[in-house]
Amino acid sequence: MAKKPYINKHGFLEYPFLHDTRKQKNWWFYNLLEDYLKRRARQKAGPNYTREDCEDDFKRILAETNLKFYVLLPSGMGMEFKLVGKYKTPELIEVEDPVPYITEKYGGGKFKVNIYHHGSFSGTENYKAHGDPKWVEIEDDNPTG
Repeated sequence: MAKKPYINKHGFLEYPFLHDTRKQKNWWFYNLLEDYLKRRARQKAGPNYTREDCEDDFKRILAETNLKFYVLLPSGMGMEFKLVGKYKTPELIEVEDPVPYITEKYGGGKFKVNIYHHGSFSGTENYKAHGDPKWVEIEDDNPTG
């Protein structure tokens, strides 16, 4: 499971991470944080920041992030989000693909994963797992990560 193909600023179709072996281990963490890392790199290095600036920052801040897993439930014309899991990122660092982990831990359904860095919302991604639901809603004691 990789990020969706996109057209880069030069008009060419790119397939992220297809040939990039630098982020194979934690690619889904990088996907969650990508926009946040770009904003931080732009603030630190200016508009001429490089991919290496983002990757260095990623390595520096990853251990300081938290994850929250939500299940998405249809509710009328919208969606309802129920918190089903809270983790410090180092607890899940060995997970190489989130979908099998979510399927095993929470069963089937649609899930949203949010990542927070020092209480600031940093990114989100949606995943779909197949099977019977086995999640249980938990209380959210800290809404900011």
